[in-house]
Amino acid sequence: MMSYVLLKTVPHHLTGNIILASSIVYLSCIHMHRQIYHTADYSLDITGPLMVITQRVTSLAYSLQDNISRKEINANCNKKNKTSFDKIPSPLEFFAYTLAFQTLMCGPVVFYSDYINFIEGVRMDGVKNEKEHESEPSPRRAVLYKVAGSMAAALLYLSLAKRYPMGALEALSDPSSEVSRSWSALYLLWYAYLSTLVVRCKYYHAWLLSEAICNNCGMGFNGYDNDGTPKWDKMSNIDVFGFELAQNFRTAVASWNKNTNAWLRSVAYERGGAAWRTARVYALSALWHGFHPGYYLTFFAGGLFTVAAKQIRGFARPMFLGSRPKKLFYDSLSFITTRVAMTYATVPFVLLHLSPSLAFYGRFYYSLHLIALGAMFLPTSPKCIKYQENQVPGSSKPSTDIKIVDSNAETNGKPKIS
Repeated sequence: MMSYVLLKTVPHHLTGNIILASSIVYLSCIHMHRQIYHTADYSLDITGPLMVITQRVTSLAYSLQDNISRKEINANCNKKNKTSFDKIPSPLEFFAYTLAFQTLMCGPVVFYSDYINFIEGVRMDGVKNEKEHESEPSPRRAVLYKVAGSMAAALLYLSLAKRYPMGALEALSDPSSEVSRSWSALYLLWYAYLSTLVVRCKYYHAWLLSEAICNNCGMGFNGYDNDGTPKWDKMSNIDVFGFELAQNFRTAVASWNKNTNAWLRSVAYERGGAAWRTARVYALSALWHGFHPGYYLTFFAGGLFTVAAKQIRGFARPMFLGSRPKKLFYDSLSFITTRVAMTYATVPFVLLHLSPSLAFYGRFYYSLHLIALGAMFLPTSPKCIKYQENQVPGSSKPSTDIKIVDSNAETNGKPKIS
Protein backbone atom coordinates (compact mmCIF):
# COMPACT_ATOMS: atom_id res chain seq x y z
CA MET A 1 0.00 0.00 0.00
CA MET A 2 2.85 2.36 0.84
CA SER A 3 4.51 1.60 -2.49
CA TYR A 4 1.30 2.19 -4.44
CA VAL A 5 0.78 5.57 -2.78
CA LEU A 6 4.35 6.50 -3.72
CA LEU A 7 3.77 5.33 -7.30
CA LYS A 8 0.84 7.73 -7.54
CA THR A 9 2.47 10.73 -5.85
CA VAL A 10 6.25 10.96 -6.37
CA PRO A 11 7.81 12.44 -9.55
CA HIS A 12 8.20 9.84 -12.28
CA HIS A 13 11.95 10.28 -12.65
CA LEU A 14 12.41 9.44 -8.94
CA THR A 15 9.85 6.63 -8.62
CA GLY A 16 12.31 3.74 -8.63
CA ASN A 17 14.86 5.29 -6.29
CA ILE A 18 12.28 6.38 -3.70
CA ILE A 19 10.37 3.10 -3.69
CA LEU A 20 13.59 1.07 -3.50
CA ALA A 21 14.79 3.13 -0.52
CA SER A 22 11.45 2.98 1.32
CA SER A 23 10.98 -0.73 0.64
CA ILE A 24 14.48 -1.63 1.84
CA VAL A 25 14.00 0.47 5.00
CA TYR A 26 10.67 -1.23 5.73
CA LEU A 27 12.09 -4.69 5.02
CA SER A 28 15.12 -3.90 7.19
CA CYS A 29 12.84 -3.02 10.12
CA ILE A 30 11.11 -6.40 9.77
CA HIS A 31 14.49 -8.17 9.57
CA MET A 32 15.64 -6.44 12.75
CA HIS A 33 12.39 -7.32 14.51
CA ARG A 34 12.82 -10.98 13.56
CA GLN A 35 16.43 -11.10 14.73
CA ILE A 36 15.54 -9.52 18.08
CA TYR A 37 12.33 -11.39 18.89
CA HIS A 38 12.66 -14.63 16.92
CA THR A 39 13.29 -17.21 19.64
CA ALA A 40 12.37 -20.81 20.26
CA ASP A 41 9.00 -19.64 21.57
CA TYR A 42 8.34 -17.26 18.66
CA SER A 43 8.76 -18.61 15.17
CA LEU A 44 6.46 -16.50 12.97
CA ASP A 45 8.58 -15.20 10.10
CA ILE A 46 7.13 -13.05 7.32
CA THR A 47 10.44 -11.87 5.88
CA GLY A 48 10.45 -14.46 3.07
CA PRO A 49 7.24 -13.32 1.35
CA LEU A 50 8.11 -9.70 2.12
CA MET A 51 11.46 -10.10 0.36
CA VAL A 52 9.59 -11.35 -2.72
CA ILE A 53 7.11 -8.44 -2.54
CA THR A 54 10.04 -6.01 -2.26
CA GLN A 55 11.42 -7.38 -5.52
CA ARG A 56 8.06 -6.99 -7.21
CA VAL A 57 7.28 -3.42 -6.19
CA THR A 58 10.81 -2.14 -6.86
CA SER A 59 11.11 -3.81 -10.28
CA LEU A 60 7.70 -2.37 -11.20
CA ALA A 61 8.73 1.09 -10.00
CA TYR A 62 11.95 1.12 -12.02
CA SER A 63 10.17 -0.21 -15.11
CA LEU A 64 7.64 2.60 -14.86
CA GLN A 65 10.40 5.14 -14.27
CA ASP A 66 12.33 3.96 -17.34
CA ASN A 67 9.34 3.57 -19.64
CA ILE A 68 7.66 6.86 -18.72
CA SER A 69 10.96 8.72 -19.02
CA ARG A 70 11.57 7.10 -22.40
CA LYS A 71 8.07 8.04 -23.53
CA GLU A 72 8.61 11.66 -22.52
CA ILE A 73 11.96 11.82 -24.33
CA ASN A 74 10.72 10.05 -27.46
CA ALA A 75 7.21 11.46 -27.57
CA ASN A 76 7.09 11.30 -31.37
CA CYS A 77 8.32 7.72 -31.57
CA ASN A 78 5.59 5.10 -32.02
CA LYS A 79 7.88 2.07 -31.72
CA LYS A 80 7.41 0.32 -28.38
CA ASN A 81 8.91 -2.75 -26.88
CA LYS A 82 6.42 -5.57 -26.55
CA THR A 83 6.87 -5.76 -22.80
CA SER A 84 6.89 -2.03 -22.07
CA PHE A 85 4.14 -0.25 -20.19
CA ASP A 86 3.88 3.43 -19.45
CA LYS A 87 0.95 3.82 -17.09
CA ILE A 88 0.54 3.13 -13.39
CA PRO A 89 -1.46 -0.08 -12.84
CA SER A 90 -4.93 0.13 -11.37
CA PRO A 91 -5.28 -0.90 -7.70
CA LEU A 92 -6.64 -4.30 -8.76
CA GLU A 93 -3.74 -4.89 -11.17
CA PHE A 94 -1.16 -3.71 -8.64
CA PHE A 95 -2.31 -5.81 -5.69
CA ALA A 96 -3.03 -8.85 -7.85
CA TYR A 97 0.56 -8.65 -9.07
CA THR A 98 2.25 -8.00 -5.72
CA LEU A 99 0.26 -10.77 -4.01
CA ALA A 100 0.25 -13.31 -6.87
CA PHE A 101 0.29 -16.59 -4.97
CA GLN A 102 2.30 -18.81 -7.34
CA THR A 103 5.70 -17.48 -6.26
CA LEU A 104 4.85 -15.43 -3.16
CA MET A 105 6.43 -17.74 -0.56
CA CYS A 106 9.85 -18.40 -2.06
CA GLY A 107 10.06 -16.83 -5.50
CA PRO A 108 11.16 -16.68 -8.24
CA VAL A 109 10.36 -13.01 -8.69
CA VAL A 110 7.80 -12.37 -11.43
CA PHE A 111 8.22 -9.14 -13.34
CA TYR A 112 5.12 -7.09 -14.00
CA SER A 113 5.31 -7.22 -17.80
CA ASP A 114 5.48 -11.04 -17.70
CA TYR A 115 2.66 -11.25 -15.18
CA ILE A 116 0.29 -8.93 -17.05
CA ASN A 117 1.03 -10.68 -20.36
CA PHE A 118 0.14 -13.99 -18.68
CA ILE A 119 -3.11 -12.54 -17.28
CA GLU A 120 -4.12 -10.98 -20.61
CA GLY A 121 -3.13 -14.01 -22.67
CA VAL A 122 -0.46 -12.24 -24.74
CA ARG A 123 1.65 -14.52 -26.89
CA MET A 124 5.43 -14.36 -27.15
CA ASP A 125 5.17 -12.27 -30.32
CA GLY A 126 2.90 -9.77 -28.57
CA VAL A 127 -0.31 -10.85 -30.28
CA LYS A 128 -3.29 -11.91 -28.22
CA ASN A 129 -4.41 -15.48 -28.67
CA GLU A 130 -7.97 -14.82 -29.85
CA LYS A 131 -8.52 -18.13 -31.62
CA GLU A 132 -10.04 -20.58 -29.20
CA HIS A 133 -9.12 -23.57 -31.35
CA GLU A 134 -5.44 -22.62 -31.56
CA SER A 135 -3.37 -25.09 -29.59
CA GLU A 136 -1.22 -23.85 -26.73
CA PRO A 137 2.16 -25.26 -25.67
CA SER A 138 1.85 -27.92 -23.00
CA PRO A 139 3.87 -27.52 -19.77
CA ARG A 140 3.38 -31.20 -18.85
CA ARG A 141 6.94 -32.33 -19.56
CA ALA A 142 8.53 -29.31 -17.82
CA VAL A 143 6.27 -29.78 -14.79
CA LEU A 144 7.11 -33.48 -14.48
CA TYR A 145 10.85 -32.84 -14.75
CA LYS A 146 10.79 -30.08 -12.16
CA VAL A 147 8.60 -32.00 -9.71
CA ALA A 148 10.91 -35.00 -10.08
CA GLY A 149 13.94 -32.78 -9.48
CA SER A 150 12.25 -31.22 -6.47
CA MET A 151 11.49 -34.61 -4.95
CA ALA A 152 15.04 -35.84 -5.63
CA ALA A 153 16.44 -32.79 -3.82
CA ALA A 154 14.10 -33.42 -0.89
CA LEU A 155 15.17 -37.07 -0.65
CA LEU A 156 18.84 -36.12 -0.83
CA TYR A 157 18.31 -33.61 1.95
CA LEU A 158 16.54 -36.14 4.16
CA SER A 159 19.27 -38.73 3.62
CA LEU A 160 22.21 -36.40 4.33
CA ALA A 161 20.88 -33.84 6.79
CA LYS A 162 21.56 -35.94 9.91
CA ARG A 163 24.96 -37.14 8.69
CA TYR A 164 26.31 -33.69 7.86
CA PRO A 165 24.53 -31.17 10.09
CA MET A 166 25.64 -27.59 9.72
CA GLY A 167 25.50 -27.23 13.49
CA ALA A 168 28.80 -29.11 13.78
CA LEU A 169 30.58 -26.13 12.25
CA GLU A 170 29.20 -23.86 14.95
CA ALA A 171 31.48 -25.69 17.40
CA LEU A 172 34.48 -24.11 15.67
CA SER A 173 34.12 -21.12 17.97
CA ASP A 174 34.83 -23.44 20.95
CA PRO A 175 38.59 -24.28 21.04
CA SER A 176 37.93 -27.34 23.21
CA SER A 177 35.48 -28.98 20.80
CA GLU A 178 36.40 -32.04 18.75
CA VAL A 179 35.89 -30.09 15.51
CA SER A 180 38.48 -27.52 16.57
CA ARG A 181 40.98 -30.01 18.02
CA SER A 182 40.96 -33.02 15.70
CA TRP A 183 39.56 -32.04 12.30
CA SER A 184 42.16 -31.24 9.67
CA ALA A 185 41.63 -28.26 7.37
CA LEU A 186 41.11 -30.59 4.39
CA TYR A 187 38.44 -32.65 6.16
CA LEU A 188 36.80 -29.47 7.44
CA LEU A 189 36.55 -28.17 3.88
CA TRP A 190 35.08 -31.49 2.68
CA TYR A 191 32.56 -31.52 5.53
CA ALA A 192 31.63 -27.89 4.83
CA TYR A 193 31.05 -28.73 1.16
CA LEU A 194 28.68 -31.59 2.02
CA SER A 195 26.91 -29.53 4.69
CA THR A 196 26.30 -26.62 2.32
CA LEU A 197 25.17 -29.11 -0.34
CA VAL A 198 22.53 -30.35 2.12
CA VAL A 199 21.38 -26.76 2.67
CA ARG A 200 21.26 -26.13 -1.08
CA CYS A 201 18.98 -29.14 -1.49
CA LYS A 202 16.31 -27.30 0.51
CA TYR A 203 16.51 -24.40 -1.95
CA TYR A 204 16.45 -26.77 -4.94
CA HIS A 205 13.36 -28.47 -3.57
CA ALA A 206 11.46 -25.23 -2.93
CA TRP A 207 12.47 -23.40 -6.09
CA LEU A 208 11.89 -26.29 -8.49
CA LEU A 209 8.49 -26.95 -6.94
CA SER A 210 7.62 -23.25 -7.24
CA GLU A 211 8.69 -23.25 -10.91
CA ALA A 212 6.52 -26.32 -11.52
CA ILE A 213 3.54 -24.51 -9.97
CA CYS A 214 4.14 -21.51 -12.26
CA ASN A 215 4.45 -23.67 -15.35
CA ASN A 216 1.42 -25.78 -14.47
CA CYS A 217 -0.81 -22.69 -14.49
CA GLY A 218 0.74 -21.39 -17.72
CA MET A 219 3.33 -18.94 -16.39
CA GLY A 220 6.93 -19.05 -17.52
CA PHE A 221 6.58 -19.92 -21.21
CA ASN A 222 9.64 -18.59 -23.05
CA GLY A 223 9.14 -19.47 -26.71
CA TYR A 224 10.33 -22.53 -28.60
CA ASP A 225 13.65 -24.26 -29.19
CA ASN A 226 14.97 -24.72 -32.72
CA ASP A 227 13.31 -28.13 -32.85
CA GLY A 228 9.92 -26.70 -31.83
CA THR A 229 10.06 -27.85 -28.20
CA PRO A 230 8.39 -25.31 -25.88
CA LYS A 231 10.67 -23.68 -23.32
CA TRP A 232 9.34 -23.09 -19.79
CA ASP A 233 12.29 -21.31 -18.20
CA LYS A 234 11.21 -17.67 -18.14
CA MET A 235 10.47 -17.82 -14.41
CA SER A 236 13.37 -19.89 -13.18
CA ASN A 237 15.45 -19.42 -10.06
CA ILE A 238 17.97 -22.22 -10.32
CA ASP A 239 20.05 -24.10 -12.84
CA VAL A 240 21.12 -27.00 -10.65
CA PHE A 241 23.70 -28.49 -13.00
CA GLY A 242 24.90 -25.04 -14.04
CA PHE A 243 25.67 -24.23 -10.42
CA GLU A 244 27.07 -27.56 -9.29
CA LEU A 245 29.27 -28.01 -12.38
CA ALA A 246 30.30 -24.38 -12.90
CA GLN A 247 33.93 -23.83 -13.91
CA ASN A 248 34.14 -20.26 -12.64
CA PHE A 249 32.68 -18.22 -9.80
CA ARG A 250 30.70 -15.90 -12.04
CA THR A 251 28.89 -18.75 -13.80
CA ALA A 252 28.02 -20.32 -10.44
CA VAL A 253 26.59 -17.03 -9.15
CA ALA A 254 24.62 -16.53 -12.37
CA SER A 255 23.10 -20.02 -12.06
CA TRP A 256 21.91 -19.43 -8.48
CA ASN A 257 18.72 -17.46 -7.79
CA LYS A 258 18.62 -16.38 -11.44
CA ASN A 259 15.57 -14.13 -11.35
CA THR A 260 16.92 -12.39 -8.25
CA ASN A 261 20.12 -11.78 -10.24
CA ALA A 262 17.95 -10.22 -12.96
CA TRP A 263 16.26 -8.04 -10.33
CA LEU A 264 19.63 -6.95 -8.88
CA ARG A 265 20.86 -6.14 -12.36
CA SER A 266 17.85 -3.94 -13.14
CA VAL A 267 17.73 -2.04 -9.83
CA ALA A 268 21.45 -1.85 -8.88
CA TYR A 269 23.94 -3.00 -11.50
CA GLU A 270 22.59 -0.83 -14.33
CA ARG A 271 22.02 2.24 -12.12
CA GLY A 272 24.80 4.72 -11.48
CA GLY A 273 28.43 4.62 -12.52
CA ALA A 274 30.23 1.54 -13.77
CA ALA A 275 33.04 1.74 -11.20
CA TRP A 276 31.05 0.29 -8.29
CA ARG A 277 28.60 -1.99 -10.06
CA THR A 278 29.66 -5.21 -8.37
CA ALA A 279 29.83 -3.51 -4.96
CA ARG A 280 26.30 -2.07 -5.38
CA VAL A 281 24.87 -5.46 -6.31
CA TYR A 282 26.41 -7.33 -3.37
CA ALA A 283 25.59 -4.52 -0.90
CA LEU A 284 21.92 -4.45 -1.94
CA SER A 285 21.75 -8.24 -1.86
CA ALA A 286 23.14 -8.29 1.68
CA LEU A 287 20.65 -5.63 2.88
CA TRP A 288 17.81 -7.49 1.20
CA HIS A 289 18.72 -10.69 3.08
CA GLY A 290 18.96 -9.09 6.52
CA PHE A 291 21.53 -8.11 9.11
CA HIS A 292 23.14 -11.35 10.24
CA PRO A 293 26.93 -10.90 10.04
CA GLY A 294 27.28 -14.08 8.02
CA TYR A 295 25.44 -12.52 5.09
CA TYR A 296 27.91 -9.68 4.88
CA LEU A 297 30.93 -11.96 5.17
CA THR A 298 29.57 -14.08 2.32
CA PHE A 299 28.71 -11.19 0.04
CA PHE A 300 32.03 -9.46 0.70
CA ALA A 301 33.84 -12.68 -0.20
CA GLY A 302 31.55 -13.17 -3.19
CA GLY A 303 32.27 -9.72 -4.59
CA LEU A 304 35.98 -10.12 -3.97
CA PHE A 305 36.10 -13.57 -5.57
CA THR A 306 34.07 -12.43 -8.58
CA VAL A 307 36.52 -9.64 -9.39
CA ALA A 308 39.56 -11.79 -8.62
CA ALA A 309 38.30 -14.69 -10.74
CA LYS A 310 37.91 -12.35 -13.70
CA GLN A 311 41.50 -11.18 -13.29
CA ILE A 312 42.85 -14.72 -12.91
CA ARG A 313 40.90 -15.90 -15.94
CA GLY A 314 42.22 -13.06 -18.08
CA PHE A 315 45.78 -13.74 -16.95
CA ALA A 316 45.94 -17.53 -16.90
CA ARG A 317 43.42 -18.88 -19.41
CA PRO A 318 45.33 -17.94 -22.61
CA MET A 319 48.24 -20.07 -21.39
CA PHE A 320 46.12 -23.24 -21.61
CA LEU A 321 44.41 -22.77 -24.96
CA GLY A 322 47.21 -24.15 -27.09
CA SER A 323 46.13 -27.80 -26.90
CA ARG A 324 43.21 -29.93 -25.78
CA PRO A 325 45.09 -31.59 -22.84
CA LYS A 326 46.07 -28.17 -21.49
CA LYS A 327 42.51 -26.91 -21.86
CA LEU A 328 41.14 -30.03 -20.14
CA PHE A 329 43.58 -29.52 -17.26
CA TYR A 330 42.56 -25.86 -16.98
CA ASP A 331 38.84 -26.76 -16.95
CA SER A 332 39.36 -29.41 -14.27
CA LEU A 333 41.39 -27.04 -12.12
CA SER A 334 38.79 -24.30 -12.59
CA PHE A 335 36.00 -26.66 -11.53
CA ILE A 336 37.79 -27.71 -8.33
CA THR A 337 38.80 -24.12 -7.52
CA THR A 338 35.22 -22.90 -7.99
CA ARG A 339 33.86 -25.58 -5.67
CA VAL A 340 36.42 -24.70 -3.00
CA ALA A 341 35.84 -20.95 -3.33
CA MET A 342 32.05 -21.32 -3.28
CA THR A 343 32.14 -23.51 -0.18
CA TYR A 344 34.58 -21.16 1.54
CA ALA A 345 32.42 -18.12 0.75
CA THR A 346 28.98 -19.55 1.60
CA VAL A 347 29.60 -21.19 4.98
CA PRO A 348 29.04 -17.88 6.87
CA PHE A 349 25.79 -17.39 4.95
CA VAL A 350 24.44 -20.56 6.55
CA LEU A 351 26.07 -20.14 9.96
CA LEU A 352 24.78 -16.52 10.17
CA HIS A 353 26.68 -15.64 13.34
CA LEU A 354 30.03 -13.87 13.46
CA SER A 355 32.05 -16.01 15.87
CA PRO A 356 31.79 -19.42 14.12
CA SER A 357 32.14 -17.77 10.71
CA LEU A 358 35.40 -16.07 11.66
CA ALA A 359 36.58 -19.29 13.31
CA PHE A 360 35.92 -21.13 10.04
CA TYR A 361 37.89 -18.60 8.03
CA GLY A 362 40.59 -18.62 10.71
CA ARG A 363 41.16 -22.36 10.25
CA PHE A 364 42.27 -21.53 6.71
CA TYR A 365 44.17 -18.40 7.79
CA TYR A 366 41.91 -16.32 5.50
CA SER A 367 44.01 -17.75 2.68
CA LEU A 368 41.41 -17.43 -0.09
CA HIS A 369 40.77 -13.79 0.84
CA LEU A 370 44.49 -13.07 0.61
CA ILE A 371 44.86 -14.94 -2.68
CA ALA A 372 41.89 -13.04 -4.15
CA LEU A 373 43.32 -9.71 -3.03
CA GLY A 374 46.65 -10.58 -4.62
CA ALA A 375 44.97 -11.74 -7.84
CA MET A 376 43.35 -8.35 -8.34
CA PHE A 377 46.80 -6.95 -9.20
CA LEU A 378 47.44 -9.47 -11.97
CA PRO A 379 47.71 -8.00 -15.48
CA THR A 380 45.32 -9.17 -18.17
CA SER A 381 47.19 -11.04 -20.85
CA PRO A 382 47.04 -9.38 -24.31
CA LYS A 383 46.57 -12.88 -25.73
CA CYS A 384 43.23 -13.10 -23.94
CA ILE A 385 41.86 -10.00 -25.65
CA LYS A 386 43.13 -11.13 -29.06
CA TYR A 387 41.78 -14.64 -28.56
CA GLN A 388 38.34 -13.42 -27.50
CA GLU A 389 38.14 -11.13 -30.54
CA ASN A 390 38.90 -14.04 -32.90
CA GLN A 391 36.74 -16.72 -31.31
CA VAL A 392 33.16 -17.77 -31.80
CA PRO A 393 31.68 -18.83 -28.41
CA GLY A 394 31.84 -22.61 -28.01
CA SER A 395 34.37 -23.05 -30.82
CA SER A 396 38.11 -23.66 -30.80
CA LYS A 397 38.58 -22.29 -34.33
CA PRO A 398 39.34 -18.65 -35.08
CA SER A 399 36.79 -16.59 -36.89
CA THR A 400 36.52 -13.04 -38.15
CA ASP A 401 32.74 -13.11 -38.46
CA ILE A 402 30.39 -11.02 -36.37
CA LYS A 403 27.36 -12.93 -35.25
CA ILE A 404 24.08 -11.01 -35.04
CA VAL A 405 22.24 -12.24 -31.95
CA ASP A 406 18.92 -10.49 -32.48
CA SER A 407 18.24 -8.21 -35.40
CA ASN A 408 15.30 -6.66 -33.58
CA ALA A 409 17.08 -6.10 -30.25
CA GLU A 410 18.55 -2.67 -29.76
CA THR A 411 21.05 -1.20 -27.34
CA ASN A 412 21.23 2.59 -27.45
CA GLY A 413 19.82 2.52 -30.96
CA LYS A 414 22.32 -0.07 -32.26
CA PRO A 415 21.80 -3.77 -32.97
CA LYS A 416 23.28 -6.17 -30.42
CA ILE A 417 26.25 -8.18 -31.64
CA SER A 418 28.59 -10.73 -30.16
